[in-house]
Amino acid sequence: MAYEESYARYSAENVFTGMINESGDIYNAGYRGATSKVGIDNERENMLLKQISEMQEVIDNYFNKLVELGEIVPQKTPEEIAAEQLRLAQEQAEQQALINQQLLEAIGALNAEVKELKGVTENGMDRKSTGLGRNTVRSDSENDGKKPTSNKIRNTTRKKNDSASDEQP
Repeated sequence: MAYEESYARYSAENVFTGMINESGDIYNAGYRGATSKVGIDNERENMLLKQISEMQEVIDNYFNKLVELGEIVPQKTPEEIAAEQLRLAQEQAEQQALINQQLLEAIGALNAEVKELKGVTENGMDRKSTGLGRNTVRSDSENDGKKPTSNKIRNTTRKKNDSASDEQP
């Protein structure tokens, strides 16, 4: 039994029968006569690699000449693309900073104008302004003995006078 088991894996299909023709091609010949190309010899491989490198040089020279003439625009490398994107981002950041500065200046000017219109100075309320500031009370010397100019005080004063007049017959 040992003899039968040891040779059971071998058959005519597992045997490689190869041949090389004069052009350097390697073929596998099956036991039924079928052949299939499985490779090339080293001499043929070296010859083909040399032809490939010569053709690549011709292609590169032709490409470079077309680039010089402006007929072809070469693709950018990933490094060039990244550098261009970084440059664009920096330009946009500079433009945004300039816009922000202009907005801050405009807001500052508008705030100053609003303060001026309201009669507000850096020291606080300007009591001699146009009266746009509400609920400002003038001193007796400024009023010349007149009623206070504040609406709240005026309303309170009217209520007192109204209640006093109600009490009088």
